[in-house]
Amino acid sequence: MPVGRLIARSARTTRTLADLLRRHVGLTIVVTAGIALRIVTMAAYQPALWFQGDSGTYVRLSRAWPAMPPRWPFAWLLKAFEWTGTFASLVAVQHLAGVALAVATYLVLRRIGVGPWVATLAVTPVLLDATQFTLEQYLLTETLFTTALAVAALLLVRRERPGMVASLVAGVSVALGMATRPTGVVAIGALVLFLLLPWRGWRAPTAFLLGIVALFGAAFVGVGTVQGALGLEGGRFLYGRTAHFADCDRLELRPGLRKLCPVQPLDQRPDRPDWYIWNIESPILDAERPEDLDEFAHEVIKQQPGDYLAAIASDTARYFWPTRLKPMEECLANWWRPQLAPTNWAADFNCVPRTARPGYEPLPAPSRDVEANAASRFLHGYGRYGVTPAPVMAAMVLIALVGALWPRRGRLRLSMIALLYAGIGVGIMVFSVATSMFDHRYGLPALAFLPIAAAVGWQRLRSTPVSTDRHTPADGEPERLAPTISSESNGDHDERTGDRGHGAAAVPQRG
Repeated sequence: MPVGRLIARSARTTRTLADLLRRHVGLTIVVTAGIALRIVTMAAYQPALWFQGDSGTYVRLSRAWPAMPPRWPFAWLLKAFEWTGTFASLVAVQHLAGVALAVATYLVLRRIGVGPWVATLAVTPVLLDATQFTLEQYLLTETLFTTALAVAALLLVRRERPGMVASLVAGVSVALGMATRPTGVVAIGALVLFLLLPWRGWRAPTAFLLGIVALFGAAFVGVGTVQGALGLEGGRFLYGRTAHFADCDRLELRPGLRKLCPVQPLDQRPDRPDWYIWNIESPILDAERPEDLDEFAHEVIKQQPGDYLAAIASDTARYFWPTRLKPMEECLANWWRPQLAPTNWAADFNCVPRTARPGYEPLPAPSRDVEANAASRFLHGYGRYGVTPAPVMAAMVLIALVGALWPRRGRLRLSMIALLYAGIGVGIMVFSVATSMFDHRYGLPALAFLPIAAAVGWQRLRSTPVSTDRHTPADGEPERLAPTISSESNGDHDERTGDRGHGAAAVPQRG
């Protein structure tokens, strides 16, 4: 090929790339910052961060292959990277997933008409929140859980009528999320409603449900019980939730359940409900059989419904308004913020994060006196301020609801998307609190949903009212363009003007 032609092609490629970056300059900036923060995190806490109990359990499960239970997706993910000999490979993929999720969300928001700067703001928390990229460095399920649910939602909202393939993949993805953490049932319910309410045929809902059934059916074949396939075995966490406020002086319980009553007075209970799960002084050790934990929890909820609902409301509100953390809660919160020297945990076994061993081993690195490195110092300082404030989370929900429910003609699809994302985000928080406790870690997945809900709600408020929503073809359906009176229109979306590419007949999309 002549040198001149190569130079011309290179110049065209450079101009195209420069134009692309100029049209998405906001996204380029925050993605670059997000990638840089993740590189620094991987340098500061090598090879991965380790959470006592949980991380070791997942690694031990992965080493049980081929007898590994099929209902533990994160253990299978760990097994997939065992050949590398280091956990750094897995956390690198988790960091890439966080960045890729932000970019994909931005593109879908732009597709449905959200302006570039609003779309950029919507993905900024996932990219720059210190809790987000810190948890991506952990050997924990949060990144897999969040990514699975978010992918399912993106596949179903990117087109007005999702195709069967997209719906099937979305079903498998959301089922994977629920298999990872039972909290995912919230997303399953919300996405089913999203498909069924504006009834447009049976194909997409059927394919979506088939995807869910396929994954849990495979788990059932491997486990042999419905409860085991759904991850519903045991009631330890719900027991801890209810034991925290159970007033056994007022409860009617059989003798076997009364042994599970807390010995502390109500005003002297531990700060966190999970004390009743893990502490050696907990009555949980007196349980005659695992089913008793579920039965105790259900009796408390049935006989103290007001206290149970008050606990849920009070703890859920903490995600949306800052409150002072109690000592045991502050201890847990330290795990989810960048620390100066996470391997030096001997002096405070419960409250200081630690790192994994260099190899693929089911134990954390030995404790030792270490000096903070430059990367961990920077991240520790950034983590003090680089988190999404609780009032901002509340504002996101408010904008989403006002935008979705504000009375105006048209834009029904935007309303449904805003309500879908708000429902999943808030639902994750409520379900976690109702079945376990308040923990920043459990509420973090909402960062992938509430900002998007707010962005779509804001877009609906600013969009010009129309009588009907613009039709978006299903996968594989040919695009049908509206007649135009401009010979220059080619039907493409103009990123600079906001027009949808139908010439003078176009409806401007302000954002």
